[in-house]
Amino acid sequence: MAIIAESNKSDEICAEKIAIKVAEWIKKCEKTIDFVHNYEPSEMSVLEALQGHPNLKINDPYGNKSEVPLSKKVDSIESQNGKSVSRIDISGKATVKLTTGEE
Repeated sequence: MAIIAESNKSDEICAEKIAIKVAEWIKKCEKTIDFVHNYEPSEMSVLEALQGHPNLKINDPYGNKSEVPLSKKVDSIESQNGKSVSRIDISGKATVKLTTGEE
């Protein structure tokens, strides 16, 4: 942020205007920092978390394929060129078919 204060009056008035602008800028920065570092989100129920459009949700696309419940839901895994891949040898892009039929 650039702080520019032009004045044809004495240097004291100009310095005072700059001090006011700097104080306002520092106060704005403090509010931003307080929000980022001191914000503690409230507890949310499952029903509250599921409300809203799914495209607006944050999703963690990573999971351990050998841990429950993911291990029970995976039906098959295919590499990008369509070859079947074992659950141990997965690397790169792959298509995962679930027992529900989803990919």
